[in-house]
Amino acid sequence: MSVSSNKRRNSAFVVGGLAAAMVVSVTATGVQAAPAAASNAAKNAKCAPADGVTPTTINLGWLGPKTGAASANYIGSSQAAQLRADQENAKGGINGRKIVFKVYDDASSPTTQISAAQQAIQSDKVFGLTLQSSTVSAFPTLKENNIPVTGFNNQAFNSDRNAFATTGAPPPPGIGSLLVIQKLQNMGVTKVANINHASAGATISGNTTSGLLKLVPGIAESLRIADEPQGTHDATATALRIKNSGSDGAIIVGFIEGGVSIAQALKQQGVTLKGMSIVGLSDPAVLKSTGTALDGALGTNYGTVPVGVPRAAVRTYANGMKAAGLNPYSAAAPQGYLGVDLLIRGIKEAGQCPTRAVFVDKLRNVTNYTGNGLVPETISFKPGSTPNGNMAACTWFMIAKGDQLVPDAKPTCGAKYVNTTTGAVVQG
Repeated sequence: MSVSSNKRRNSAFVVGGLAAAMVVSVTATGVQAAPAAASNAAKNAKCAPADGVTPTTINLGWLGPKTGAASANYIGSSQAAQLRADQENAKGGINGRKIVFKVYDDASSPTTQISAAQQAIQSDKVFGLTLQSSTVSAFPTLKENNIPVTGFNNQAFNSDRNAFATTGAPPPPGIGSLLVIQKLQNMGVTKVANINHASAGATISGNTTSGLLKLVPGIAESLRIADEPQGTHDATATALRIKNSGSDGAIIVGFIEGGVSIAQALKQQGVTLKGMSIVGLSDPAVLKSTGTALDGALGTNYGTVPVGVPRAAVRTYANGMKAAGLNPYSAAAPQGYLGVDLLIRGIKEAGQCPTRAVFVDKLRNVTNYTGNGLVPETISFKPGSTPNGNMAACTWFMIAKGDQLVPDAKPTCGAKYVNTTTGAVVQG
């Protein structure tokens, strides 16, 4: 296995396995320390020992699928995470400590994810992780060890005190936002094919959508597919089911390429939907190879401000990705970037002598996180509508037009979250 790296990086790529994990380390040359670094080093040397921390370094990592069925959904995430670490190191690190960054592959496997997490904690003494995966098996281990963990799409981020969601806490099962349904209604949709791939998070989302559709007048669920395979699947068969159900709209959550292939198969069947939402549809390059199959489709990335919106933080992210030869439009890449950005924020909050416990205590009281503008709203980690803060109030939609994904002029905010069992509004 080879690992590409530029000369400034401290990194490693780790593949978790049941018996052992393989680590390939890449040593950095580093930039010349600023005069303040000597002062920081002296202060850091007085700190009590802490896992993952030395006077000159702090160990962070990315955990997610580099291989396996879910890996396509997270393309660019680990590289964007590394980019954010590199940017901080270029400024001298965090209080004089350079970030030593490692990538752990969970191979889209629950058992491998646990093994990789154990290696990160026990062998590598990682201070904190950003977990970017649809696999969730490592969260109990991370919680037990009070490992700071950032991410966006897993239930632990609305309940585990050590887990911090970059773009708002995910809704608990049975609670969902009406934003997408209302957006499709405005496009004339009345009958929705509700499709998700077979993962824990996507299934919770799809089941919640089913419940929400029962509560909204003028729109109904015409087809439910709760187990669309990740990776290879029969898009033609799925398109026929949509056609035969009489659906005039679709909500597709999960495997991005799966949603795109379903749209292409619908086009081949002569079906034109009034509206379709594909979560993760954010890369205009996809449209260059699909003809008009996606025209009018709603796209979103995973909660961040889309590339192309004139914000300084978006330009900093996108230009950094392009300079590194990476694709800034990948849906998952901004979340990888933000995952490390939030770890950096928590370490700064923890002060000159950070520990995992102090990180968690301090970041849990932060009420003004915006990712420097890469998040469309201000995030609070104090208890709100979930124990870990409020759910996202804003979504920044894009719409497919020809070979372009055009962002809305502004985010759609004021999301109303509803309990699908009681019909009660719990936020918004």
